[in-house]
Amino acid sequence: MDPDDLLSSRSAVVTLAQAASVFDVDVRTVTRAIENGDLPALRLGRRVLIPRLPLLAALGVRVDDALTEAHGAGSDDR
Repeated sequence: MDPDDLLSSRSAVVTLAQAASVFDVDVRTVTRAIENGDLPALRLGRRVLIPRLPLLAALGVRVDDALTEAHGAGSDDR
């Protein structure tokens, strides 16, 4: 998964492996970022899921832009 895939995704969350792929780091690095409080995550049983919009924000993508692109609306549609 790359940042463009993440931006176009309709999923609310991504897995540790997907987040690691976006950042091009090991899963353990993402796990440490979660433990350090640098990246928000949800624990559902044994699964750890990362909310997509905060992940995009960590990549420097404005959340408003991500929502606009996800809904297919341009600035002319407002």
